[in-house]
Amino acid sequence: MSETLRIAAVYAHPDDGEFFAAGTLAKWAAAGHTVYALCATRGDLGSKRRDVTRDELATTRAAELGEAMKQIGGEAPILLGFPDGFLRDHTAALRERLIYWFRRLRINRVVTFDPWKHYEIHPDHIEAGRMASEAAVFSCFPLLHPEHLTDGVDAVQPQEVWYMMPTEHRPNRVVDIAATFQKKVESVLCHSSQIEMLADWFVKGANPQALSPDQRAQLQQGTESFLEGMARGVAGMAPGLELAEAFFAQPVGPGHFQNYQELFMEAAGVPPAPPQLG
Repeated sequence: MSETLRIAAVYAHPDDGEFFAAGTLAKWAAAGHTVYALCATRGDLGSKRRDVTRDELATTRAAELGEAMKQIGGEAPILLGFPDGFLRDHTAALRERLIYWFRRLRINRVVTFDPWKHYEIHPDHIEAGRMASEAAVFSCFPLLHPEHLTDGVDAVQPQEVWYMMPTEHRPNRVVDIAATFQKKVESVLCHSSQIEMLADWFVKGANPQALSPDQRAQLQQGTESFLEGMARGVAGMAPGLELAEAFFAQPVGPGHFQNYQELFMEAAGVPPAPPQLG
């Protein structure tokens, strides 16, 4: 990447990007690119606790995302405030907001969920990825939401959408994150409300609401080992790498992806090229 890019990671919930893309986002930020996080919902359902209100949880999770973005060198997050668990009821409004922010921030690259991924059960993940994709291909049309086009905001368009692994399609980009893996770990650990909710993954029988200091240490170690296992597995897609993240990247055109040649070649049975190093 020779030019300086403006990159938007579009999440459904405050912790969504760190598990799958934080090493890459940190690498891009360290290279001088500007990294934003646009979070669609408040994440105010993401807890098993009964001693916290939805507003309290939303405040906590917003602060966690802010700290995570500091860890990776990104900008302060942009919280769109849609109701957690119900993005499907707000897709048009979400797309409009994403179009606005892509235009205002003059985004070059979008990172988000693959909305066509098999066995993705969470409707918020599906709709965040789908509306981010639609916003990317529609933001160039000045007759769509012309009310945006004031104070220097123009109908500009991202150049690419990168879908975070796991993806429905074989990834075509692999990013070496050996130098930024620790930043990825630290950014994930910022989301303590979510890590504690998943405590039993790493500390069998642990009560997330009553973790001992020893259990917290085990939880952090288990989280790092889990992330390392993921990164080492992905690195096997590109010889010579130790830790990596992978994506399926699509070039963007007006109203569609510019992927027709690749689709026809796939339909004809032409084997895909090896993933490019991102």
